[in-house]
Amino acid sequence: MASLIQNLFKSRQKRTYSVRETIVDDRKNKGNDYTNNVLKNSMSPYVYRNARMNDFVILIQKVISDLIDSVTFLKGYKSYTTKKDYKNFR
Repeated sequence: MASLIQNLFKSRQKRTYSVRETIVDDRKNKGNDYTNNVLKNSMSPYVYRNARMNDFVILIQKVISDLIDSVTFLKGYKSYTTKKDYKNFR
């Protein structure tokens, strides 16, 4: 039996072209990858004791990280000197 959330975030897979384009980049100072821990670091550990609440927080964590990334996207959209697919803004 398939899980309810299986393939729910299928659109989040990395595109082959974008991986190939940036595979030779040598980035020394990468930022924190907050997509998996943005809520976990900002909420009380008491919330995670309940299994249902823990599953819910894991489910909405990607949505919250998308909201944060949308600000970065707008920052890049405003800059006309960078490529449209560039995602490494500070």
